[in-house]
Amino acid sequence: MILSTYNPLKTIAILLSAWAIVSCVGCKSYQLGHPAELPFKTVYIQPVKNDSFVPQAQALISSQIREAVIRDGRVTLVADKKSADALLVVTLSDYTRRGGARRQNDTTLSRDFNLTLEAAVDLYDQKNGSFLFEGRKLTARSNAYLDNPYNAAAAPKTQGFVQSEYNAMPRIARDLGRKVADELLSAW
Repeated sequence: MILSTYNPLKTIAILLSAWAIVSCVGCKSYQLGHPAELPFKTVYIQPVKNDSFVPQAQALISSQIREAVIRDGRVTLVADKKSADALLVVTLSDYTRRGGARRQNDTTLSRDFNLTLEAAVDLYDQKNGSFLFEGRKLTARSNAYLDNPYNAAAAPKTQGFVQSEYNAMPRIARDLGRKVADELLSAW
């Protein structure tokens, strides 16, 4: 009679070998970075143009776009328009404020506003003399709270609308800057 002996070390070794083989085969096509090759190596980002009613957002949005492109690292920003392979033009085209939540005691007054900023984006290939894309619409949204949304017992109007809109603008600029950089650096 043959006695079978169970060897846990042998079972663990077989399982680890199977896991290593599956891991190597499953990840053989993985590569770091973005697979899409961009048709340009350098880009000049024109200062943002403001055709909307958002007050003085051009510098904030321009810096957010530049920061997102630098963080990505696939293209180089240049300070001279003539030496760039591509030219990025961003125009703020529309800014809206709409009342969101209403006050309980007076429904004609808003407790918060929905802010929306729209931009048109153009990417011009200076080597070929043609647009890579033109007139792409991008939108960023945020809320501006007039009351303290976390404390219902707080006095009604803890900050004015101008201050709450000012506080919301960095969120809108960061969101729009990332979206513009994604359009610039994606495979369109």
